[in-house]
Amino acid sequence: MNIERLLKDAAAAETREVTRESLPPLNLPPARRRRPAGRWAVPVAAVLTVIAVVALTVTVRGALRGPDALGAHEGPAYFLATHRKGGAGVFDSWTGRMIADIGPRSGHYAALAVSADRRTAFLADETGPCSTRIDKVTLRRDGTVAGRTTLPGGFGTRVDEMAATADGARVALAFNNLTGCRGDDVTVVDASSGAVRGWRLPPPNADSPVQSPVWAADGRTLFFATAAPESPQGEDTGFELRALDTRTADTDLLHARTALRSTADLASFRPSPDGRTVTAVEEDVTDDGTLKSVAVVELPLPTGNASRKAPVRELARMTARQIAPAAPVDFRTTLDATGRHLLVSARHDQAVFRMDDGRFRRLPDLHRTDLGLIAW
Repeated sequence: MNIERLLKDAAAAETREVTRESLPPLNLPPARRRRPAGRWAVPVAAVLTVIAVVALTVTVRGALRGPDALGAHEGPAYFLATHRKGGAGVFDSWTGRMIADIGPRSGHYAALAVSADRRTAFLADETGPCSTRIDKVTLRRDGTVAGRTTLPGGFGTRVDEMAATADGARVALAFNNLTGCRGDDVTVVDASSGAVRGWRLPPPNADSPVQSPVWAADGRTLFFATAAPESPQGEDTGFELRALDTRTADTDLLHARTALRSTADLASFRPSPDGRTVTAVEEDVTDDGTLKSVAVVELPLPTGNASRKAPVRELARMTARQIAPAAPVDFRTTLDATGRHLLVSARHDQAVFRMDDGRFRRLPDLHRTDLGLIAW
């Protein structure tokens, strides 16, 4: 016999016995009757259990996957660095993993620059003692290479440093003419057309190198550091930061206005978007060049008289003890476009370190990797 059918018949028979008169009266509880204390215990416990499971899952996944990639507000996701083979690599700025390897067409890369929008990189390919060509590399959001071209023309001297505008439309080149090469001291190149504008330092400053070029937010003003003119008494007044309006028809670099004086111990200048302050790297080294500490400092840019020394405010500091068991001698430092994130490459120790708003870490995957110049 079908048991399911018997159960259905019994239920139907019981239903037929129920009449209106057989139902007891319905007594509703008072409207403001207090609910039992444990009424919400089960739902709340269920919600807390779900939250705990989700949190545990995220934690376990994060532990298995490793640290999350840096977001846009946490600094550049990648940086560029030269390596021992003469080429340049794109490296993950959190783990140090190589993302892309960019080999030179000939010679070796002697200077690097990355635009603030992270889409364009410029690499100076030194093809001879006094011969340089500039490669333009288009990068994807993840740091992989989308394309590479060589800018028209070349330069009969060596490039020391480069700086790209925020959108990568132009690149400034600072040359090293102290090795017998001859040419401009600073050149600005249009990345699309290859058009070139050049400036020179007049004697007796012609033997003083131009250092730390960097663009202002307007993409028109170029800051650079160079030796200050000697005083009438023949005293050395140190280095100063100048601001060059690249629209000027003048080709004399010393006609650029002085923005800061006494900048001998500073490098990697990063002017703020509003033009009121500049962030820089301050390196404290021993007499033989051994690193003692590296600090990120901020200085106000005077609007009037720049003859007074600007007050320095320290934002963060990294000591040699934090960096390596032995203080590095051959090292490079650079700030990102915001000035908040510092990268230190210690070539002797084959390691790269970073400091973000005072937080310090070592990039794990770069152990035993010999890197040289760095840019981000």
